[in-house]
Amino acid sequence: MGIDNVRYHGWEGELRTPWVACAAIIRVAMLQVFRRKSYWVVIGLGLLNFLLFWSIIYAVTQFDIPRDDQDKLLGAFGFSSEASGGQENGYIMFMQRQSIIVMILLAFSGSLLVGADFRFNSLPFYLSRRIDRRHYIVGKLLAVGTLVSLLTTVPALLLFLEYGMFTSSLDYWRDNWQTPVAVIAYGLVMSTVLSVLLVTLSAYLQKMAPIAITWSSLFVMLSTMSGQLSRRAADRNWHLLDPWRDIRYVGKLCFYAGKRLAGEVSQGANAYYGIFANDDEFRRSLWALLILVSVCTVAIVALVRRVRAVEIVN
Repeated sequence: MGIDNVRYHGWEGELRTPWVACAAIIRVAMLQVFRRKSYWVVIGLGLLNFLLFWSIIYAVTQFDIPRDDQDKLLGAFGFSSEASGGQENGYIMFMQRQSIIVMILLAFSGSLLVGADFRFNSLPFYLSRRIDRRHYIVGKLLAVGTLVSLLTTVPALLLFLEYGMFTSSLDYWRDNWQTPVAVIAYGLVMSTVLSVLLVTLSAYLQKMAPIAITWSSLFVMLSTMSGQLSRRAADRNWHLLDPWRDIRYVGKLCFYAGKRLAGEVSQGANAYYGIFANDDEFRRSLWALLILVSVCTVAIVALVRRVRAVEIVN
């Protein structure tokens, strides 16, 4: 029987770059998550937080009062469009509040998206195709990062659009064009750190229970430990042990850079546009950036070594 009779034939189209396979890996990962009803419960809890902020913004903007008074009223509900007195603005607060939902979702997604490839020997199938290890790693990192962005960055951008949409003019969007840039930058930091850590842990631990326990302990235990050490030693630098706080510090750096990019003039003696309370907090944010870069570098090296250990079937 000839090849044509069994419907095998050569590829006649134009070959595309193997990097296109990263998009397929992201698509398959999203389908794996959204096909499971139990994950929709966690995603729904994240959407409830978004709908709460959406409703508050809608209700407050309906009052015919000056924008400064609206911002103060929103600040009473935990959302402020501008930072003041070293307090995070509403976008940082919203994305930080989403961290609990993100942590829970990723704790149970690691085994599904990454661990199963090692546990069921699916990785050699990936690597026997035209893609290689770097395409697989980048694809998985982008898949987890996309999942994080859907719960943090995208809702925060929608809140920015809503707040400007319910004002009487386009002044808010025009005067705060740097805000969505800072939100995207903060989202990239959060997505990068969480995706690198989760994919690396999942590649080594593989099963759901060890991944969930280790992932939760990494954030909950370090957060509790840093808080206790900070109180006993009366030194806020111990907060740098907390990964979530480090990510938030770097997020504040993103908004500070956005203010500098916009060329805004700081008011009074505060040279940080109200984003950082003092010089010590600004220096801690720089140390937090260094810590996250170092941790992600070590994790990437460990992940590459783990993937390289898999034998490829040619």
